[in-house]
Amino acid sequence: MSPLAEYFYVSDFMGRYNEHDRRSHYAGTKYAMEIENLCVSIIGARFNTRFVDVRPISGAIANLCAFRALLKPGDIIISAGIRGGGHMSATRYGIAGVIGVKEIPMVLMEDSLECDVDATVKLIERVRPKAVILGRSVFLFPEPVKELRDQIDDRIRIVYDAAHVFGLIWAGEFQNPLEEGADLMTASTHKTFPGPQGGVIVGASGISEDLWERVERMVFPGVISNHHLHRLPSLAITAIEMNVFGKAYARQIRKNAKALAESLYSLGFNVLCKDKGFTETHQVLVDVRKIGGGKVVSEILERNNIIVTKIALPWDRDEDATKNPSGIRLGVQEMTRIGMTTSDMEYIAELIYRAVIRKENVVNEVKEFRSAFQEVKYGFSVDKIPL
Repeated sequence: MSPLAEYFYVSDFMGRYNEHDRRSHYAGTKYAMEIENLCVSIIGARFNTRFVDVRPISGAIANLCAFRALLKPGDIIISAGIRGGGHMSATRYGIAGVIGVKEIPMVLMEDSLECDVDATVKLIERVRPKAVILGRSVFLFPEPVKELRDQIDDRIRIVYDAAHVFGLIWAGEFQNPLEEGADLMTASTHKTFPGPQGGVIVGASGISEDLWERVERMVFPGVISNHHLHRLPSLAITAIEMNVFGKAYARQIRKNAKALAESLYSLGFNVLCKDKGFTETHQVLVDVRKIGGGKVVSEILERNNIIVTKIALPWDRDEDATKNPSGIRLGVQEMTRIGMTTSDMEYIAELIYRAVIRKENVVNEVKEFRSAFQEVKYGFSVDKIPL
């Protein structure tokens, strides 16, 4: 978060509750409601909708509320699946399984992890799901929201998990799924959107009041009791900052991701999707099977103070995801947030190469390099409070 958002993160709200539907059930909640309604207003204005709920305390909890509003036990969903980069919550291992929903993976193009629209439409026609879940944890390119919406039954809901790309969407640097046919968008508020840890659900302006009421009932009294009121002032501040600085921030994120991918590729790493420009988001994927696998490589890098995530790729088994999968996933949004640019991505790629390929210990160089970036950019500072 920015210094200003951090400044307002700690407050008396940390010990308070505000259980509410469309009215508060506790006394003493006047100011908490004002701030929550401010968050709803800012986000609603950005996405041109009155359907916003900021009470989920994470992206996964937002998914739980959205899924449960749309689905009942035994229903079928189509999602990317673990090997396609889908979030655990949209699989049988996570929330979908917990609520008794059957998940069937969509058909993917292995070379890019993108949805094979024609094959997936045929799958949808065959299995007749109640919902299609788009958006992923491994997220390089836009999803075919409009293409699917145009070809599938109108009664099939589309939920777009924007957790990783919410900031890019906010800034207009990525697809807006609500404009392309998604019914609900869920998101985290702490990835490319650099706010406090939390979640949000945004409904398309054209959904029915009945659908949104079901979502709200799942949020409360269904799932949420204390929605961590202390984060809401920081959420409002971050949303305002993203209105002011978000475009520049998101553009630099995408430039940095491409620069990192190109630099790693030039050093001999098997960076995925070269023919498509590697990435259109903050993420870079590298197939590291030939140099030890994702767990091995991520542990080498961690010993050198470089943190990446091991990740399953389409040719892995689901069970490989938590063991030694084929890939690593790198994200540049935090490095961008502290002022790094494309030349810094080139240097990071060199450090990764030296640590992984040459087996050098670069930990002191990493420390020295990181020490030069100590100021959060693209936000308001504490000494310039915009009151």
